[in-house]
Amino acid sequence: MAKAAKIIGIVLAALVLLVVIAAVLVQTQWAREKIEAQLSERLDGRAVEIGSLDIDWGFPLGISVGDVQVANPEWAEHPYMLKLEAMQAEIDVGALLTGDLSLQLLELDNPEVHLARQQDGRSNWAALTGSESDSSEPPIQPETIRIQNGQLTYRDAKLDAQVALDIETTDNDPNERRLSIEGSGTVQGKPLTLSLTGEPPSQALASGAPYAVSLDAQLGKIQASFKGEAKQLPSLDALQGKLTVSAPDSAELMSFESPAIDVPAFHLNAQLKRDGQRWALQDMDLNTGESHLTGSLVLARGDTPELTAQLQGNRLDLNRWGVMRLIESEPSGTQSQANNDESPQQRAQNLLQPLRRYRGELDLNLEQLLYGDAALSDIVLKATLAEQQLNIERLHAAQGEGAVDASGSLDLTKNSLSGTVDLTVEQLDLGRALAPLGYPRLGTLDGELHTRLAQNAARLSDTHLRYENPTRDLRVEADATSTDAGLQLTGDAWRNDVPLQFEIDVGALEKLFVDEPYPVEGSVTSRESQLTVKGTVTDPLQLEAADLAISLEGPNPANLNPLTGWSLPSLTGYQLNGQLLWEDQQLRLQDLRANWGDSDVSGDLRLSLRGRPMLWANLHSDTLETSDLKAPGTPTDPNDGQVFSSEPLGLDALRDRDAIIRYEADQVLAEAIPLNAVDFKAELDNGVLVAEPLTLSIGKGKANGRLRLDVRPQQPTGELRLDITSVNLSPILREADLSKVAQDSAGTIGGQLDVTLEGQSLGEMAANLDGKLELAMSGGKLDMLAVELLGLDAGEAALAALANADQVEMNCTYLRFDSTAGTANLEQFFISTADSNITGGGTIKLDSERLDLAFEARAKDFSLLSGNSPVELQGTLSDPQVSVVTGELAARAIASVVGALVAPPLAILPWLEAGLGEGSGIGCRKALSEFEQSGN
Repeated sequence: MAKAAKIIGIVLAALVLLVVIAAVLVQTQWAREKIEAQLSERLDGRAVEIGSLDIDWGFPLGISVGDVQVANPEWAEHPYMLKLEAMQAEIDVGALLTGDLSLQLLELDNPEVHLARQQDGRSNWAALTGSESDSSEPPIQPETIRIQNGQLTYRDAKLDAQVALDIETTDNDPNERRLSIEGSGTVQGKPLTLSLTGEPPSQALASGAPYAVSLDAQLGKIQASFKGEAKQLPSLDALQGKLTVSAPDSAELMSFESPAIDVPAFHLNAQLKRDGQRWALQDMDLNTGESHLTGSLVLARGDTPELTAQLQGNRLDLNRWGVMRLIESEPSGTQSQANNDESPQQRAQNLLQPLRRYRGELDLNLEQLLYGDAALSDIVLKATLAEQQLNIERLHAAQGEGAVDASGSLDLTKNSLSGTVDLTVEQLDLGRALAPLGYPRLGTLDGELHTRLAQNAARLSDTHLRYENPTRDLRVEADATSTDAGLQLTGDAWRNDVPLQFEIDVGALEKLFVDEPYPVEGSVTSRESQLTVKGTVTDPLQLEAADLAISLEGPNPANLNPLTGWSLPSLTGYQLNGQLLWEDQQLRLQDLRANWGDSDVSGDLRLSLRGRPMLWANLHSDTLETSDLKAPGTPTDPNDGQVFSSEPLGLDALRDRDAIIRYEADQVLAEAIPLNAVDFKAELDNGVLVAEPLTLSIGKGKANGRLRLDVRPQQPTGELRLDITSVNLSPILREADLSKVAQDSAGTIGGQLDVTLEGQSLGEMAANLDGKLELAMSGGKLDMLAVELLGLDAGEAALAALANADQVEMNCTYLRFDSTAGTANLEQFFISTADSNITGGGTIKLDSERLDLAFEARAKDFSLLSGNSPVELQGTLSDPQVSVVTGELAARAIASVVGALVAPPLAILPWLEAGLGEGSGIGCRKALSEFEQSGN
């Protein structure tokens, strides 16, 4: 409004002055053309037309001008900047004779002014803003001004604004003449209406006189009113009055270079005062929802603007004022890339750069500050800005039982920040405080931090921090000290109540928040295990990515399970090396090399944590010694003599995850398990584990099979099938430190195992076992095998009862167990020796591991029967007892083995033969044929 009034005044003043001069000189066509030429020259050659010029010679002198048109630049939408139907002026002749221009009356009929500004800032009025426009003295001061049907339009492409004003004066009573301006339009798509009422316009031009004005306006949903007075019009250099701004509902402010800010329903009352370049809002009273703020704002414009703010209130919700949306808005294009390339100090410097031009003082007191889902209370901020020095006298904020206090000073005179910042934190919940900024999973922090900023650097001293994250069961106490290379962190931590110590060197403090690799090197020690790392991490607070060379060694990996939350096996002393990569929720362990005891493993691991966890592993062992699979000191019989352990196998860990694992061991050293090598591929898909192919190398033979486990039910179920072919026991027994047995009793073994399983432990699986086991052996000697398989006392007793010699060579051995619901029935048992055939039968209760078996030797030559008696094998699997059947028990013993008198099938021969050979002795083929022919 002030600019429009100023431009109109300039145009009219020039027009009136030229007309008066022409009137004084002569009223001719030449005079009109001279006036048009003078105005056109002032307007950079734009066309100026004056339709008529009449002089009424008298007292006062009357001048009438009609049909005045001033053209717009070619780019303007409207053809005219000024169009005036008629203008009448009355001049005091007496004053004119003394050299003064005194207008007694100025009447304007249907004046039209069309102002416009382009996107690049060019305007159609620029030619008029010369020295006259800068003068605070109005160019003309009529005693009476009348305006009829005045119109002013304003189009601003840069501001996206279009406004039309209707301007009139009302003079129903000469003592009550008023100026009336009614306007409407749009600004950035929001509707605008305004209504201004003032005293007679001639008073507005009276130098230094106060001019009462009342303004009501509405932009979108925001309403504003001003009632007061102005001086030094039309420049509005002096204002004083009551300002009221309100919005009955949430509204959107105008946007400039940033996104528009949403504001809630609010009501603001203040005393507005302007004195030249000094603007002040005093006695401010702002109410919005539950918020009530009071105070004052004073802005003194100039070469070094100065802002003084004193604000106090009960509550400020930044969410309601749209500030969080502004913070969360991402810069785009090259600007975004430029921000990513900047250091935090450069970003802070760019953010604080505009403060170089200002002076200021801030005194803020808030009972509560809300942003996102976070809240701070007892906010106190006292700061001053002068001579490009920012001093924070006090910054305090409370959060529940926690608080943060800070003070310091920053020097803004250089290209980079410098200064000091001292911070004290007491139980500050970082997750709650920083969640709205994208760091939701942080814990609680307290301690002291002292920072000194220098040229593109930040250094810490006397800094001790305590961090606790209950959701991750993590506590850390760290001392931080800056070094020439970066930052050194030393201290203690607890994870799942397991203590650890660390000493780590990381990169410079100012690089911590940069989205680029951050160097890390150091060691962590816990429970005699030590982890050393060297590499980089990206965004350490969120651990966005990592590339680390790691080395881990200790007495037992299982010691770290409470610390890591994993299920590492219990092993002997170990050492592990590899390259650990973490990115996009995927963990990789490459070039893995691990050793424990006499065993080793190498390969690659990959674990994806996106959705359901997925593990890929390709592992290889040169040597696997089964004794290394238990840590030293592990009880050999932790289940009170049970063969099948009741300890859960941990199958629940297979639920809700997937895996593909390939493992190969070139050499297996097993004292209790007859293995030479292992090769298998296991796939786990949503709780179903399938190991196929499953190949076990035993002696010179193989055991090929398939294992399937379904852990989805509460009681896991499974199936196991093994085909055992041409297994030579000699190398197995020799490697198991049973060289005498290997020399004296070795044979070739084969068979099949086909069972179904159910349970959480080996004990439960045995108690629910269904299926069959068939084994056959060609060759070997009975005495040593009996001793080894049944135990010393039981073996010797069984041998004495069944055979006449200390050592009995075997031609063929065959057995078949059929199990139903954990009860294994010995359906067939047959041993062929040189002198006799031994048969047997009975049951084994796998849930109680109790035996009830009977065996009988039948001589091939009846003269050899003397001294041989049936025997019973009873007791438990871990402690079998042998008893010789007496006469009264003979019937029961014979009945127990009667089902085993049928000869085993010749179909077992392919299990034993490799080509056409069959092992040592007469072999199974001849022994089975003789048995069938004898009818026994």
